[in-house]
Amino acid sequence: MAKQIHRLLQSDEKHVEQVRKTIRKARAALELPLPDTFLGRQTQEPFPSEHDVQDRHRHKPA
Repeated sequence: MAKQIHRLLQSDEKHVEQVRKTIRKARAALELPLPDTFLGRQTQEPFPSEHDVQDRHRHKPA
């Protein structure tokens, strides 16, 4: 049985090059460091609750 040779059409070549370009961009993006999302990291003190404010006034030294 003879082997068939498959050749890409010109439109296929353009599509394959577009896919390769997209893959190169994706790989470059994956090599970037992860962005800092602040999740799980406390960047400032939380606002005091109503009970904290009342306790502070109650135990305030004279």
